[in-house]
Parts: sequence; C-alpha cells; structure tokens
Amino acid sequence: MYIRKNVRTFVLEYNTYMVRGVTEIIHHRGVVERIDGDKCYVRILQHTACAGCAAHKLCNSSESKEKIVEALLIENGLKIGDAVDVEGTVSQGLHAVYICYLIPLVLMVIFLFLGTRIGGDLMGITFSMLFFAIYYFVLYIYRSNIGKHFGFTVHKI
Repeated sequence: MYIRKNVRTFVLEYNTYMVRGVTEIIHHRGVVERIDGDKCYVRILQHTACAGCAAHKLCNSSESKEKIVEALLIENGLKIGDAVDVEGTVSQGLHAVYICYLIPLVLMVIFLFLGTRIGGDLMGITFSMLFFAIYYFVLYIYRSNIGKHFGFTVHKI
C-alpha cells in the first residue's frame, strides 16, 4: 500500500510538472555587452547539467560556454556592463528542439526508407543526405522569420 501511494504521488507530481512545464520561464544571468535600439546583446555563461553536479571537479566531463544572446529590451536605463536576467519560456525551447532535431530525424528516416525502396542503400543514403542539406539550407534562409517566434526578454537585476 505504501509503494502504491508513492507511485500515485509521483505520477501526479510528474503530470503537474509536465502541464506547468510548458509555460515555465528559463532564467540566465548575464552582462549587457551591446545595445542597439530595442535589442540588447547579453553575454551569458551556459552550463551543462554536469556543471551543477557536486562531483563535477572529479569527473572532467563538465563544461560551460559563454554565449551572446540577442534579447528584447523592455526596461529603459540599461547600460553596457549591467547585470541582467535573461528570460525565455520552456515552450520556445521545445519548439526549437522540434524544428532542429525531431522533424529532421523523422523526415530523414522517411527519405532513407523511400530511397532504399527505390534504388538500394546508396540511393537511400543519398536521399537522406540531400534532404538534410536542403532542410538546413531552407532553415538558414528563413532564419529571420523563424527567429520572430523565439524571443528573450531582459530584466535588470
């Protein structure tokens, strides 16, 4: 009975997290590097999940990268060098994962299957590689239109 109650509690908490997770906000601290009109460029330090682990110094697999992020400037009075909080939503991150990874993977498998059915393994590989080149080229061409759906906001700390 005790295990059953804990499993039920876990499932309830997991479902609550998943429903709430789509609208949650992701925060990164950063420093303003440049301001251009209503856009602000912020330098953030991006950590991997391993960087937060207590044993990351013993493991050598943790890493972090500095990135410059373009964000929408909401508050007036920000200056270069100010510490800010960059915010984005989890749903934007999931949408980016779908566009960059999930959709190409599914379509690559389809093109691989079709190519092997039409002309063998070499044709399947050629179809899938050609698809990748065209897909990511189209993403590159329409990056400004796609970028309109993704946006970060900046708030002074």
